[in-house]
Amino acid sequence: CVHGALQQLASTPGLFSAAQIFHHPELQIRPRFLNDSLRFYGARPYALSGNESLDLQRINAWVREASKGLLPSLLSALPPEPSLLLLSAVHLRAAWRTPLDRKKTVLLPFLRPGQRPRMVPTMTSAKYPVASFTDSRLRVQVGRLELHGGLSLVVLMPREPLEPLESLERALDPATFLALLRRAARTPPRATALSLPRLRLDLALDVVPLVHDMDFGLFLDAELCGLARGPAAVDTARHRAVLALDEAGVEAAAAMATSVARSALVLEALRPFLFVLWHDTGNFPVFMGRLSDPQP
Repeated sequence: CVHGALQQLASTPGLFSAAQIFHHPELQIRPRFLNDSLRFYGARPYALSGNESLDLQRINAWVREASKGLLPSLLSALPPEPSLLLLSAVHLRAAWRTPLDRKKTVLLPFLRPGQRPRMVPTMTSAKYPVASFTDSRLRVQVGRLELHGGLSLVVLMPREPLEPLESLERALDPATFLALLRRAARTPPRATALSLPRLRLDLALDVVPLVHDMDFGLFLDAELCGLARGPAAVDTARHRAVLALDEAGVEAAAAMATSVARSALVLEALRPFLFVLWHDTGNFPVFMGRLSDPQP
């Protein structure tokens, strides 16, 4: 049941997730949909007032209240004559199973294809537990770092030469990608020399163009699983996601050289990489993203 899977995801420690529907007052929502919305998500669709300024305030107030202030807003404008708006917001704050020492966060150069390296705050440890391996066919190093709450951060980093992430992304078909993640889950952690930039990613996007590109016309033009009596076209589907990982969970001046034995394991994420926040028990991704140009 998709509702059960979403409820399991929403129960992940440190994860906030909320969804809401705002609709034209003349759109007749079916009672069954209203009941299911309350039962599974504790949400009741709201009718728009027709006053754009007031509706924007109401929508963003819902986001602030639902996220306990973590997300101050979601929309800056409404579409002309909106009929149906689907909104979702996600915020995650996860703690490392083995905390990283803030005193060992230093400025290190992050390599960027075709550009000069950028000095960024980087979390370091000489002996951090990392489950790591290298896939020789894909020429990618995979490292898994454990978090509390049954989660892991999986980093997928291309090996030499330095090139954009698109080459790796094209090679990761679903079966290959899942095989790498499952192998990472089976690999035991070992003491590893670690360098990992601080992560704070905040993404807001309109989902409608993405769905159009995937040609899922049923989602946009049909009756949306009986949501309303008659067709209910989606005007806007907005999603915002925030991922924050720092030393306690995912200031310093000069760079620090860490001396390790030549045979020691090393994971230096100081070049563009893909990452997945993996739910260890449920075997599904909570977040997926890429870091290609971190800000200092």
